[in-house]
Amino acid sequence: MTQFAIETKDIKKNYENVAALKGIDLKIPQREIFGFLGPNGAGKTTLIKSILGFTKPDFGTIRIFGEEISVKLKKRIGYLPEKVSIHPFLSAIEFLRLCGNLYEMDPKTIESRSNTMLEKVGLSDKKNIKVGTFSKGMMQRLGFAQALLHEPELLLLDEPGSGLDPIGMKEMRELIQSEKIERNVTVFINTHRLSEIEKFCDRVAILNFGKLVASGSVTDLTTNKNQIELVLEEEKPSVENYLKEISTEITIEKNFYRFIPKPELEIISIPKSIVEKGGNILRYEKLSENLEEIFIRLTGEKKNAE
Repeated sequence: MTQFAIETKDIKKNYENVAALKGIDLKIPQREIFGFLGPNGAGKTTLIKSILGFTKPDFGTIRIFGEEISVKLKKRIGYLPEKVSIHPFLSAIEFLRLCGNLYEMDPKTIESRSNTMLEKVGLSDKKNIKVGTFSKGMMQRLGFAQALLHEPELLLLDEPGSGLDPIGMKEMRELIQSEKIERNVTVFINTHRLSEIEKFCDRVAILNFGKLVASGSVTDLTTNKNQIELVLEEEKPSVENYLKEISTEITIEKNFYRFIPKPELEIISIPKSIVEKGGNILRYEKLSENLEEIFIRLTGEKKNAE
């Protein structure tokens, strides 16, 4: 029987009159990098806090490695919050030593792992500097170091690209991938940044207004075999009426048509019907959507698809 790193069943959470989560079902296998995508305010952080036990769902169950969340289980989890907040008078190395003590690591391991992680996140030359002088990107790097300090089996990252420049983003992806390859870590990433999802996640899910609207591998989501783009030599009202009748979705701009046929329709018959109705076809092509187009179509959040 497969043991999932994370399994949620019908998770619901309300804040006063707002439904933050509306029946979330997820099964995330071990050793997978899973991207959880959605616009700001979609409910992503509420779910990650529910998984960690920071907030309790109103309904549903959550299992981590087959168990309910507990203090013992939390030691197997690394967490990077959306906003990294550290006492400004601590140095980077002092902060990691403090985290190591909280994780109940032995002193030698704390010192060794702290220095190793500072080197991995590019802060080894800043280890004795007070974090109050750090930029947002440096704070994010230090947040990564603490999340990985105790060699967790499950890594939960909430908006991990926040404050990072393109080089920092690339280094972050490489670090996450190396943790998966070298230590079989499972990674759950909350983000609204498509680049963090599309480039290295095994599977993704899209959340909008507290509800899952899509899930699968990037390839599965972006391969929409039924979306068709049609260009005619000239506008034909008879063809336009026909396409409206047979489509679940359609966009029309003069002699340009993009549509999704009804599932029961035989797609192979469409070009013949268009010609019979007087249409002279210049282009007829089955399309794939990229992740940004899917995100915009499902959430209407173009501004967050950058």
